[in-house]
Amino acid sequence: MSQTAWKDHLNGSAEMASKAAAQKYMNTFKDETAAHIIYSKLLEHDVSVVNGYSGGAILPLLDQFHHAHPRHGEDKRIRWITNSNESSAGHVAEGIAKSSVEEKDGMLAAGIVVATSGPGATNLVTPITDAMCDGVPLIVLCGQAATTAPQDAFQSAPAVEIMKPVTKWSYQIKNAAEVPFAMDYAFYISRHGRPGPVFIDLPKDLQIQSLTEELISNFLDGLGTYNTDGDMEYNMKHDDEFVRLIPDTTAIHLGGAQEGLSFQVNELGELQSVESGHDAYHLDHHYTNTIYSGVEYTNIYDENDERKTGKLDEDGGLMKEMTDMIKNAKRPFIIAGQGANDSSEELMELAETLQIPVATTLHALGTFDERHPLATNMLGMHGHATPNYLIQECDLLLCIGSRFDDRITGRPSDFIPAARQAAQEGRGGVIHVDVRFSENAKQVKPDYFVHSTGKKFLQSINAAIRANPPTDTARTKEWIEKKHSLEAEFPIKINQYPAEKYTIQDDEGNSHDVMRSKMCCQSVIHEMDKQLLASGKIDDAIFSTGVGIHQMAAAQLVTWTQPRQMLSSGSLGTMGVSLGYCMGAKLANPGKICISIDGDGSFNMTFTELKTIGEEKIPVKLLILDNESQMMVEYWQRLFHDERYIAVRNKSPKYTTLAAAFDIKSIYCESMEELPEKMREFLEDYDDEPVLFHVRIERTPCLPMVAPGQPLDNMILVDEDFEVDLSAAPS
Repeated sequence: MSQTAWKDHLNGSAEMASKAAAQKYMNTFKDETAAHIIYSKLLEHDVSVVNGYSGGAILPLLDQFHHAHPRHGEDKRIRWITNSNESSAGHVAEGIAKSSVEEKDGMLAAGIVVATSGPGATNLVTPITDAMCDGVPLIVLCGQAATTAPQDAFQSAPAVEIMKPVTKWSYQIKNAAEVPFAMDYAFYISRHGRPGPVFIDLPKDLQIQSLTEELISNFLDGLGTYNTDGDMEYNMKHDDEFVRLIPDTTAIHLGGAQEGLSFQVNELGELQSVESGHDAYHLDHHYTNTIYSGVEYTNIYDENDERKTGKLDEDGGLMKEMTDMIKNAKRPFIIAGQGANDSSEELMELAETLQIPVATTLHALGTFDERHPLATNMLGMHGHATPNYLIQECDLLLCIGSRFDDRITGRPSDFIPAARQAAQEGRGGVIHVDVRFSENAKQVKPDYFVHSTGKKFLQSINAAIRANPPTDTARTKEWIEKKHSLEAEFPIKINQYPAEKYTIQDDEGNSHDVMRSKMCCQSVIHEMDKQLLASGKIDDAIFSTGVGIHQMAAAQLVTWTQPRQMLSSGSLGTMGVSLGYCMGAKLANPGKICISIDGDGSFNMTFTELKTIGEEKIPVKLLILDNESQMMVEYWQRLFHDERYIAVRNKSPKYTTLAAAFDIKSIYCESMEELPEKMREFLEDYDDEPVLFHVRIERTPCLPMVAPGQPLDNMILVDEDFEVDLSAAPS
């Protein structure tokens, strides 16, 4: 249909125009199979790498990736990578998503996973849940038994139902006509609002179904309606209809009755999202640049005398109130969360202009360059002492793009007492910025909630301050001096071990006495950081970690300088992710130095991916800190279970031998005296090939630490015995 004809349809009824637009959209894919359409949509959305594993139920889609498939010709092809298992494929895709930003919109790119039905899908529950917890855009495409297969057919499973609680959207395709809509919806939902995973179930027979003219016609004739007049009972009765028309508009409703969005087809035949509601779900996907004050919202439609709203960038009202509060605060403090990762320059401008100390969360490490004198580094349970002490004394807290996770707040009732007091006295309080309206007062009640992106908020505040700068330029002088004194008093301490005499044999069989010192996790990471800083390569490095002592020591001791430089599992705390994350980061950022900092406990869970690294020659650097223990859990057992250690000790293999089995270079180190040169070799000598560095370390806890159930400033600073609250079970 020509653009002129399409416009003519718009002059008719809204239903006719909506159907005509949908037809134009689907005609682009006429006579293609569903599998062909899926691959075309991946290309359209600039996907360059897909990870996965084979299986009978996904063969039609898998075939699209073969280099000899007749569809390709001279066209761009997507790189297919076969992983050792589906779970690892999911973690690699997460690594791609965590470290990739689309140039066209500045948002995270979606990682893509393809797997078969049954166990192929269930093996992906962990990476999907991990992505949901940490806000990672992921699209998982899994095969399913054919629609004609008998009940309980081979490798069938209720995958959609399994995935619903841990995805933003989980859906099984009903026919090829839905596929174009489903793929575009999947990319939109996974990347907008707070990013997250989407699961699409693909029955095998529908993967080979062609999108014929007849199928398109029948599909359009069968489209139902989605009512926006409050008749939710009607909408819920038809909740299985993924695509529905919206009466009296040219828009199309995609998704469920309670969790769905509206789109229109533009003149180019592309789906474009449109705002069509102000319920919580819509407001979690369409930020409004609105400032809210005075109400702890349980229902956004509640009206009372305390409720106030205003807009960012307005000249007066709440914008002026909020800006004046920021300018006048004497002890302001910033938490930069994951939602600030795209606004480093704006964050730096605000911090420098008003001299505000900045702390970062685990997922925002590097958003504020830690070489800057205003950086206080990571805060929270295993954060630095300085930000934990400062935040408890601040009179104004700006939380930008963080959801006040429990690992940040400590005991909620004792969190930010000085800011709460300042709010009562009208001289401070809490400003919370988040793209999800549902985060308003969810954990901490703010005095101002800004429903916007961190970048837009910072741009608006900076513009307002530039237009009317503060007159008291020294008001935070004492506050900054306190920051520096705390850093001097409470640095991160690294265990030092005395040298001991050892007898060794050289290559000729001669014995020699040498002095050797043991190492701890912190000393190894510190040495790596020191060398990267000295070589000037720290800005070009991306780090991944597993979960455990090595994870928190890395967060504490690496000098974080760039956004999205730290890839780690936060909320779910998934062991074994580091290897996959690192592979994904290198695939997405071939010019970066990608280093996996892993513990033996985490690495043992997924080291089968050495197969993939060896096959694909992915030049990652793998640092394994081996204390033959799951030390973080062991420390809990020491504190809370009278040193009854169980299920925390590992018998590690010879990782160098394991690496050799996959034709991967390796290095081994077991003393502090050897470490500097071997670390240099690890970092400098293997730019174009993978290398594994096995370092033997001692069992040491990760300190400082806030004990479970304690206020944020009640920190364990040294490794000594003390009483704990046994009712505050660790997790």
